[in-house]
Amino acid sequence: MAHTPNFSIKNYNKIWDNIKIDIQSASFSFANIEAPIDNSKVASTYPFFNMPRDYVEAAINAGFNVFSVANNHTNDQNLEGIKETKKSIEYFSNKYITQSPLYFSGLKNEDENYNFTLIEKDGWKIIFLAITEILNQPTFKSHINYLTPNKTKRTEFIEFCKNIKKENPCDLFIVSIHANEEEYTREIKDSQKSFYYEMLNSGVDIVWSNHAHIIKDREIIKNTSGHNEKLIMYANGNTISGQRTNPSLLDTNPNFLRDNTGDGLLYKVTLSKENKDSPIKIEKTENIFITTYKNTANEYIIKKMNTEFISYLNSVNRKDWTEYIKRRIKINNETTKETVIWQ
Repeated sequence: MAHTPNFSIKNYNKIWDNIKIDIQSASFSFANIEAPIDNSKVASTYPFFNMPRDYVEAAINAGFNVFSVANNHTNDQNLEGIKETKKSIEYFSNKYITQSPLYFSGLKNEDENYNFTLIEKDGWKIIFLAITEILNQPTFKSHINYLTPNKTKRTEFIEFCKNIKKENPCDLFIVSIHANEEEYTREIKDSQKSFYYEMLNSGVDIVWSNHAHIIKDREIIKNTSGHNEKLIMYANGNTISGQRTNPSLLDTNPNFLRDNTGDGLLYKVTLSKENKDSPIKIEKTENIFITTYKNTANEYIIKKMNTEFISYLNSVNRKDWTEYIKRRIKINNETTKETVIWQ
């Protein structure tokens, strides 16, 4: 995301310096761009977001290469903003095609149900489909991978997933969903969980959910029946944003809504297959908790929440931030979890 404090930094690349080694280490690094990318307009913050290309390009330079552009802010700049976002996607795709191909999903033509992208690399074939169940305004939704969040439309979507999996045999089918859920709560509703399991049963392998702005649980579904192992990420929080403008540095247990929005999770998943016909296994997962740190120059940058960062804060005598980050680490470890389920 990008709010006024994020746009205020002079060098956008600096935002990502502390985590780009982690982003670049993966074959594919996924991110949600929660705004139009209309380069004909100035940057704008809540409630009608807009990102300039150079803000997004800093994330690309850091190593992100697969993007969802379907979320509740996709049409913040109306139809012209959607058209300009398509132009920006084309610009990025052409610019980076030779060195590191980029992949986008979330926008579509009016006559399409949903638009998805096919990714092929190193013998792997991946379907990536980004949808949103929520738009802040109902306009121009025919240009967006928008799913009306009711039983009928969700059932139709499940059938769509079955069909594209049948028509496009692949190793991995990933759905990004900007969920119709309450923001800022770690609660996972039964209806949401049921819908995601329906997706998995329809042929989807990974459900990557967004919108809560805070970190939620992860579920790994393992099996002994010769099918792909599955994964649900219920929410990974914010990577970068300006939602936490005044962190509760002195509070003994800062667990307020705004404090939670300052944290995120880089969730690193290692997948393997023995041969082209064998099922996909989830070999390893790694939690990398990150936080939006306001440095002494009032720049909003990303830091990994670890002992190295705590040592740095001590060395520059930022005792309030030292204790705050310790508490944030404790909160995220205690209130979010990864569960392995055998089927």
